[in-house]
Amino acid sequence: MKRLFRSVCSIRVGRNELVLALVAPTKSIRWQIPRAFLASVVAAVVDFGFLVLLVEAFRVKAELAAVVSYLVGGVVNYLLCSKWVFPTAPDNAAVGFTFFTLLSLVGLGITWACMFLLHGHWGWHYTLAKCCALVLAFCWNFLSRKALLFRG
Repeated sequence: MKRLFRSVCSIRVGRNELVLALVAPTKSIRWQIPRAFLASVVAAVVDFGFLVLLVEAFRVKAELAAVVSYLVGGVVNYLLCSKWVFPTAPDNAAVGFTFFTLLSLVGLGITWACMFLLHGHWGWHYTLAKCCALVLAFCWNFLSRKALLFRG
């Protein structure tokens, strides 16, 4: 057991190799899913932060604030996905961003529907409704982007 531990600990990975493994886009779906999840977490923090800011500080109605914050989070998510998660981003950034945005409109619809039903109709707290929306929108966004935009 000690020999196994020593041999594992003695494996040296070059700094450049480690940086590339953590930073460079990958074609392996095994690595794309956690990276997409992490990118979505970052985008969700931005999204959620804008939602709370708009509702609490500016008194914007929760359903409208959720739409605006989703769009801001979507831009963050696009930048992370196209640079870090998927190696096969379209060469034309404007076309890629447009297609990404069109796919995200379904996620926006999911977000709006969750906010409308859970918060507006059933009276759930807006942050809980947004959490449900985030989970459903993540599933749609990852699967649609992987299948239709970042193929490879």
